[in-house]
Amino acid sequence: MIINIVNSNEMKKKNVWSVNFLFPQEEIKAVEGYSLVQLSELVDERRETITLTGDYGEVHYVGLENIEPRTGRLVDFTIKHCNDIKSSCKLFKYGDILFGRLRPNLNKVLFNDFFQKGECSTEIIVLVPRVEYVDPLYLSELLRTESINRRIVNIVKGAALPRVSMADLKQLQLPIPPLDEQQRIAKIITQKREELDEHIKRVRQIPIELNDILSASFA
Repeated sequence: MIINIVNSNEMKKKNVWSVNFLFPQEEIKAVEGYSLVQLSELVDERRETITLTGDYGEVHYVGLENIEPRTGRLVDFTIKHCNDIKSSCKLFKYGDILFGRLRPNLNKVLFNDFFQKGECSTEIIVLVPRVEYVDPLYLSELLRTESINRRIVNIVKGAALPRVSMADLKQLQLPIPPLDEQQRIAKIITQKREELDEHIKRVRQIPIELNDILSASFA
């Protein structure tokens, strides 16, 4: 049996819904030049929802299946007609971060630098970075790191369909450097993500090239 005694004032201060958050967590220490900052100080939540009707026509709809685990790449995406979306959805805008709240162990976090606006599954939490404090690209990549994802997985609720709530998520402590350092790292992230895209394209091209080489040997 695991027992942890928590002061009632501490419970009110944390304002979380998951009891797991009240148990000892893997300690995160900020190195020199970094500060531990709660996610609630870095983002707001975009909570607008909408039920699409035939008047909306084509939409940029992002479901959990369109966010690649760990990399946060937009995959298998096609523009949909609003009539294809049968349930209500959330709105997001350019620069928002789409965080998959269902089965967060899959680590689905997408930085939207694709669309000026769009719609997404209600199983996605839409985070609006406070750009005066945090670089959105830096933050999205930080949320995908294994150490942060482990902490998120520890606060999920539900057995069959485990989810994380915004109330719990916003209590996360994150190591944050000054904004200019975040922006410097963001440039490296952009470069590495471009390299990743090129490697993926190459991996897909190689089987085609091999097929062409071998097919040339017979009519």
